[in-house]
Amino acid sequence: MKQKLRKYVLRKFRGYPKTKEIVDLREELYAMMCDKYDDALKKGNSNDEAYREALTLMQGYREAVREVESGSSRAALRKQLVSSLTFSALYFLLLTFLYLFLSLVTFRSFDKTWLTFVAGSFLYLVYFSCSMLWYASRFALSLLKRISVGVLFLSFVPVFFVFPSLICTVLLIKNIWSFSWLSVLVILLVWLIVDLLCFARHSGHIAFVIELITAGLVFTTIIFLALSFRFSLWNVAWLAYVAYLCVVAAAFWISENRKK
Repeated sequence: MKQKLRKYVLRKFRGYPKTKEIVDLREELYAMMCDKYDDALKKGNSNDEAYREALTLMQGYREAVREVESGSSRAALRKQLVSSLTFSALYFLLLTFLYLFLSLVTFRSFDKTWLTFVAGSFLYLVYFSCSMLWYASRFALSLLKRISVGVLFLSFVPVFFVFPSLICTVLLIKNIWSFSWLSVLVILLVWLIVDLLCFARHSGHIAFVIELITAGLVFTTIIFLALSFRFSLWNVAWLAYVAYLCVVAAAFWISENRKK
């Protein structure tokens, strides 16, 4: 019955951030409910009666959580927002200063120094994504954490694809856009693998299978394009998709036979 009480308390606190203060309050409340349950049993009440008696302590839990939350998650969020805004303002001020210094003093030209501001802006996107991930992890918001990881990998696209391509085009006068976009597929594949390892277990079986098949399809596409670009095997490399479909079919066949 105490295990049932435990599940009840966890369910009631599911929507709250997992800060130290909230978790301590949850454990304290659970301990009080267990004590009340034991006291009720000692008085001769049945298990069900003792359970209902212990549940009466939950009547004021929302108010208690609200009081604790006002001094924990809200304060932490306010502190994080102030810190982020302060850092952002200082970051762009320093970035602007660096851009102007390079343009007016070092190179005496605005011709190519704009790349400095572009690079700094792209790096700021990574910082913003990491801040978002920190907040989601701090308050154990699983859905926001999963979205934050996706946003983080999305911020890698301008850093590892757009900016290097711009550098080669503007500074080296070499066009690599025709194949540098392959880095986007690599980023997509790594994101799918991370998502599968960290979050897919909380998804439904169908969603997991779809994501797994998508990851395999992206990996096959990378192999196909890499072979085709490197060795000009466009007329043969497409067989990688046939091989992948055979692997998927075999995996489904083995899975179905195990169930039977």
